[in-house]
Amino acid sequence: MSKSAARQTLLGWLRPLNEGLHTPVESASFQEFFEKWERDLLPTYRESTRHFYMSTAQRWIFPYFKDYRTADITPSDVQQFINLFAGKYSVSVLKHVRATINCLFQAAVDWRYTKDSPASSLRLPQGLPAARAKVLPPEQLSMVIGQLSEPYRTLVMIAATTGLRESELFALKHEDFDLSSGLLTVQRRVCRGKLGEVKTKKSERQLPLCPEVMEAVRSLSHGGPFLFLEPDGSGESSLEHRTRDEFVRVGKKLGIPHFTWRSFRRSVESAMHNHGVSLKAQQALLGHSNPNMTLVYAETDERAKREAVEELGKLIFPKFSQVAISVATGVA
Repeated sequence: MSKSAARQTLLGWLRPLNEGLHTPVESASFQEFFEKWERDLLPTYRESTRHFYMSTAQRWIFPYFKDYRTADITPSDVQQFINLFAGKYSVSVLKHVRATINCLFQAAVDWRYTKDSPASSLRLPQGLPAARAKVLPPEQLSMVIGQLSEPYRTLVMIAATTGLRESELFALKHEDFDLSSGLLTVQRRVCRGKLGEVKTKKSERQLPLCPEVMEAVRSLSHGGPFLFLEPDGSGESSLEHRTRDEFVRVGKKLGIPHFTWRSFRRSVESAMHNHGVSLKAQQALLGHSNPNMTLVYAETDERAKREAVEELGKLIFPKFSQVAISVATGVA
């Protein structure tokens, strides 16, 4: 390089500093930054979000980057890391890892450990298909309820007619039910043994109850204020674990594929979706902040798909449809 070219290169390096555009960054290892993130940022999140970020970061991200200097981590480094998950984990796991990486490196930018986030252009590799909870049609839901004893029966009756989350179900109190007007108020949940607020503002909602559920709740007695937790209101309930064993027993007896608590929520949404309930009403009942999430839960049945194709056929081939109707009715 000539002296003139070297001078121009040097000026290019110095210009951001001379013009006040240079932002100094902390010289710290990723381990030092991670400990600060864990100590100062994570406590600002609610319990479930905090556990989500921490478990993901401690399992995968920290062990990989712990020997790096934070400011030296490049987009290529982050991409190479996420590529290790290709074909080994589901798409949902990959999205969880990406969300945690984004949270980490956004904090690194905010705290000036690095100038730009190396995760800003991250692309996810191909993941394994995520296993979805089994959807039970109404007739199977009825069969399942018929095979359950109390308090499992009432638990499932509420879940199968309201779509409540498992965490919301186990946090229900007797005072949440207004049986005179047939309404249920959802205002808390239990998460990892701790009682707390509902997942989002939209999750705090009032739901109408059918007469059968109201009668089941009315007849369910318990020694404490909660319907299904221990009498002292502890979030630790062995009933929660015993219920899963009960589902396995009933499923085998009825010859129904394995189902979970998420199955009831998906079944409620699918039934509403296939029977013409408005998306706004579906979203309100399930307590979703985003209507797109409501549609993710839905599974379209064969009847609804066939009716949709038939309606489409009438629109595209109106004359043919009219001829078919005339032949079927014997009208010339």
